[in-house]
Amino acid sequence: MANLIGVLGGMGPDATITYLSMVVENTQASTDQEHVDLDCVMHCSIPDRTAYILDRSQPSPLPDLIEDIQTLGERGVTAIAIPCNTAHYFFEELQAASPVPVLNMLELAVDSLRERYPEARTVCVLGTRGTAQTGVYAPAVDKAGLKLVDVSEEGQKLVDTVIFDRVKAGIPTERSLYTDMLAEGMASGADALILACTELSVPERQIQHDFATLDALVSLARATVVAAGKRLKPAL
Repeated sequence: MANLIGVLGGMGPDATITYLSMVVENTQASTDQEHVDLDCVMHCSIPDRTAYILDRSQPSPLPDLIEDIQTLGERGVTAIAIPCNTAHYFFEELQAASPVPVLNMLELAVDSLRERYPEARTVCVLGTRGTAQTGVYAPAVDKAGLKLVDVSEEGQKLVDTVIFDRVKAGIPTERSLYTDMLAEGMASGADALILACTELSVPERQIQHDFATLDALVSLARATVVAAGKRLKPAL
């Protein structure tokens, strides 16, 4: 029997659908049977990760995340993917609760960045304030021998607008808004940018630009194909 990959989705729903499309797009297949078997929990009502990280009086998403992880384990999955960067704040707790390996999107993204931009020495992570303020990417960036630089407050406001006021709100992201956000990230002194919120994957796929970006969600999707034991398409 082929490996069955569990997906803890819904954070947010559009980002999860984008991730599922990426898994299909990155699989070398000519028949249905050659694609990845997935078991997806679309749990959109999980409490907001960023709200809890920034204000501990808010509802914690951790109990729901652990319950979903364990449910997927009971269904017989062989590995679990979580297409949400901010949820990786809880990675150690989730891996401890899981009977199978949980793919670490943060480490996968940094490894992919080193491959795509081998000359890069500094990296700026664009994501939610929860991701930014907790520094969840710092260990992976340090391990790779890179320097992490912070986006400006003006840049973070643009990131917040794209994530919450456009993608999560179901409103198309203007090209000027998106490229202004990327430009602010590069202005921090970065050689390359990690798109560290799965909502950012939506405009990244729609808007052409020349900035040095690495979409963490693509890294997770490609790792999912490998974990499933399926054939991987060459990277674009």
